[in-house]
Amino acid sequence: MGFENEDKSFEFSRRSFLKGGAAIGAAALGGAALAECAPTKSQGESTKEEELNEVTARLKERVSGADLPDAAPILPVSAPDSWNQEVDVVVVGTGGAGLAATTYLAQQGYSVVALEKQSEVGGATRHGATYAITSGGTRDQNAIEFALPTYPLDPHAFSRMYQIDNQYSVDQYLIENIVSLAGEATDWLIDQDGVRLQFIGGVKWHDADIVEGKQNVVFGMENTVNAMEQNAIHAGAEIKLQCACETLVSDGDRVLGVKALDSDGQELFIKANMGVILCAGGMGMNKDLIKAYLPSAWEGVVQGGPMPYHTGEAFRMGLGVGADYSGYDSWSCWESAIDEETSGGDGSFWHYFWHGERQLFHNPWLIINARGQRVPYYAQGVQPDYPSPGGQMGDMSNCSAWMSQIGHRVYSICDSTFPDTVFKMNTTAPDQSDRSRIPLTDPDLIIEPAKRLVSADWLGEVEEAVERGAVKKADTLEELASQLGLDSEVVVDAVERWNALCERGEDDELACPYDASWLNPVKEPPYYAAILGGQIGKTMCGLRVDERFQVMKSDGKAIPGLYAAFSTAGGLSGEANYGCPWNSTLYGGVAMTWTSGYIAAKMLMENEDTSA
Repeated sequence: MGFENEDKSFEFSRRSFLKGGAAIGAAALGGAALAECAPTKSQGESTKEEELNEVTARLKERVSGADLPDAAPILPVSAPDSWNQEVDVVVVGTGGAGLAATTYLAQQGYSVVALEKQSEVGGATRHGATYAITSGGTRDQNAIEFALPTYPLDPHAFSRMYQIDNQYSVDQYLIENIVSLAGEATDWLIDQDGVRLQFIGGVKWHDADIVEGKQNVVFGMENTVNAMEQNAIHAGAEIKLQCACETLVSDGDRVLGVKALDSDGQELFIKANMGVILCAGGMGMNKDLIKAYLPSAWEGVVQGGPMPYHTGEAFRMGLGVGADYSGYDSWSCWESAIDEETSGGDGSFWHYFWHGERQLFHNPWLIINARGQRVPYYAQGVQPDYPSPGGQMGDMSNCSAWMSQIGHRVYSICDSTFPDTVFKMNTTAPDQSDRSRIPLTDPDLIIEPAKRLVSADWLGEVEEAVERGAVKKADTLEELASQLGLDSEVVVDAVERWNALCERGEDDELACPYDASWLNPVKEPPYYAAILGGQIGKTMCGLRVDERFQVMKSDGKAIPGLYAAFSTAGGLSGEANYGCPWNSTLYGGVAMTWTSGYIAAKMLMENEDTSA
């Protein structure tokens, strides 16, 4: 299911990558052309020739002179003669971070405009479920005296522990400020009207409808997002839907506001007297930015994400005003993304991460590399000898193992018994809230918004994937090998060895062995297979922020009037940290977006409100 065939609110185009940046494009990367490219100063154009030189020189160094126009900084514009609107704060993006920032500031009495390029608020946050605060510090966690590494919460001690799994490359001051305020942010969110997050013990909360069995975890943040949209509006904030921020407005020192394009195609200049908060998500659907800033993802992923509108414009706008970046080559991934391009499929770089064929191949079948060697599969809580850093579910470890193979791909093979066998495998520990390895079968638990993207007919979705060539189906192993682009001897020999191992009933081959329930032979045709890699879950490379979430230049100076929340901000998992433990970010994506929006707003208020 390619997104271009589904809900049109998910559409994007190459043109959307280039808005605001096409003028510098490839020419901006060629040093000899810089003087000719420098625009004259007028409304809607660049403010200083020397700024253009600085920005494009940094980009040229970053991408080694490659022609990557969609990675080019989006340059700021100068202030207009008159503004269309003037407020205290402009928030760009209305996922969890944007909604938290917008609501909190409006509740404190500030005038706020939030811009959202999609037709509804929520972004990728709607599609999350588990809200996890691993450090502790919330009201619920204090009641059971939970904190890591020990209770009571000690941000210094947590920082030391967190650094170990992130190559000691995380900004200590930023992490400790987040840990100090995340409990407060979480309690604030839980107390909001209409928010029904229930504590399910330890580090996790779920929406009450999930806890009570009224829906599954697909679109698990739907209720919270809708409630917070109403809370923001009730507090006096304005939310402009289908209104894309095109670039920042700057006087060469301070960010003054934004230039946007509304739903009618009208150009808007909105002044932000206190500041702008960028909450527009990451860059996981922009191939030029991936190549420039996430090179291991460029080599290893077969699907982008997490959602198709994560195209990185806000990151490029920050670069355009001279921002530094943090979290180089740091990103997380979900396992079992199916290659839809190199050997069949529809060629799309994005497919929804809940779907029949994805859940089928989320499981530990016979998984081999191009040589026919078995490769690892990990599942948290199932293989007791496998240490799971930071509470990850195993998916990040699987991706790391699979993308390190020949060609950065693996091949997963099962037989026609899979419709029954998939439900008999022990892949999810009882206390594990993630159920992505188990196909969706109950239509009553799929809420209305999710029905745009998934159904309970998971076998029908598998057959759709067969029809488009993403999943291979064949009556013989030799034919299956041909569809996979492998030598028939490689596949036949691998299956024979696998079947013998399954007959023995014990995995004595892998260093971290399969659970006995995973040893299902490949004997009954037709046979099924897919070429697997990673799908980008979150990008942790973004604008560098200080501990107060203010965007910084490479000289360490903050850019007045500019703030960023995750994952437009970067560095949360350190540098060169693909795969990423700690469930990919400090608190997982859901909690990190809500808490970081709240903290960024709180920091802006403290920094910029001269009347306080």
